[in-house]
Amino acid sequence: MAYRDLPTACRVFEGKDSLCERTKPDSGRSKTARQCGRQKKDHMPAIFHEWLMWLPLYEDKPPHTVRAYSQGVRRVVAFAIADPKSKIQFPSDFEVDNFDQAGLTDTVRKIRADGNVSKATINQTLAALKSIFDFCIADYKLTEVPDISRIRKVAKLDVPQVDPKYYTADQLRDLYAEAISQDNESGRVRWPSRDLAMCSCLAVLGLRASELITADRGWLSREQLEDRDDQATWMLHVIGKGRRIRRLPLSEELVSAHNRWQDERTERSGRSRPAEPMFVTNDGERFNYGRLRYWLRLLNSEAGLRDRSLHSLRHTAGVQLAADAVPMNVIQSLLGHATIKTTGIYTELAGGQLVGVLERSGANTLLGEALTGADR
Repeated sequence: MAYRDLPTACRVFEGKDSLCERTKPDSGRSKTARQCGRQKKDHMPAIFHEWLMWLPLYEDKPPHTVRAYSQGVRRVVAFAIADPKSKIQFPSDFEVDNFDQAGLTDTVRKIRADGNVSKATINQTLAALKSIFDFCIADYKLTEVPDISRIRKVAKLDVPQVDPKYYTADQLRDLYAEAISQDNESGRVRWPSRDLAMCSCLAVLGLRASELITADRGWLSREQLEDRDDQATWMLHVIGKGRRIRRLPLSEELVSAHNRWQDERTERSGRSRPAEPMFVTNDGERFNYGRLRYWLRLLNSEAGLRDRSLHSLRHTAGVQLAADAVPMNVIQSLLGHATIKTTGIYTELAGGQLVGVLERSGANTLLGEALTGADR
C-alpha cells in the first residue's frame, strides 16, 4: 500500500485539528462511528490532540502551522504503518516512545525517497516531531527522544539559516509613537496606554505571544533582590515554553508603562484582581492569539510599517540587547531559551547578570522617550 493511499486525517475535522466530535447525539452508535464513519483504530490517540491544543498556547503557533504540524506527524505515522516491521499498525497505536533514533531515521529516509513529498515538507515534518517530543518531555516526563538534528544531518536535510525578522530602532520608535498616540480611528481595538505596555513587554522583555496572553496581573511583584538603587526590584514571573518559569526584572520604563496602563484600566473598569489577565481587550476579555495578531497588524498599518509577526518583537529584543553588547548567555536567560536553568535564576540575578540589563536596551531607551513625550 502506498503512503498516499493511507488515511492520514479524518475528513470530518481535517483542517480543524481538534478531536473528531459532533455535538448532536446519535444513540446506539459510538462517537467515532457517528462522527466520521471510521473505526476507532483509525483515529490518532488523545496525546496527539493534547499536543495540538498545546501548540498555540505554549509555542505561539498560528492555526495554519498547527494544521501543518498535525499533517506532519500523521505523515510519519502513515509511513510507519506501511512498514511491516513497525510497532504501529493503526493510527491509534501511535506512541512517541515507539520511535527510537534508528527507526525514525529509517522512516524519514523512506519519506525522503518518496517522490510525492518535498524537502520543505519533510523539514516541517521533522519540526512537528521535535515539537511533539518537547511536549511529551514537558508534560509526560519522557526522558529519551530521538535527536532530530542528527536525523536532519543523516537524511541530508539541513535547514538553511534564515535571519529572523525584527524592527530596526527607527521602526520601533514609530511603533511606540503610534501605540501611545491618542489620535487613531480604531477605538474598538486600540487602547494607547495598554498598547504601549504590550509593545514594551514584547520588544523589551522579549516575551512570547503565549506568555503575554497567559500572564495574570498578580505575576508582577516587588522583590528586594539587592540593596542597590540602580537595580530593578519589580519582577515579572513568566510561565514559558515547556511550562518553565522564569523571573524577569523590570526596568523603570517598563514599570512606568505598566502603571499607566493599570491606572487607566482601573479608572475604566475598576480595580482588577491578581488572577485576572494582565492585558485585556477593549471589551475586558483575555487576548487570544488571533486577536493579538490582529492588534499588531493594525498597529503596524497605522504606524506606516509593513506587517510583521508577533515573534518579530521578540527577535527585536534579542537584537537590541546583542547590539548593546549584553553577553549572549544573559540574553539567553532573559528570553528563556531551551537551556535556561530555572533554579539558577536568583543566583544569576544576585550576580548582577540580569538585574539592570534592560536599562541598556535600545528598545527600553525608546520606550522612555515615548513616555516622556506622552507626559508633555
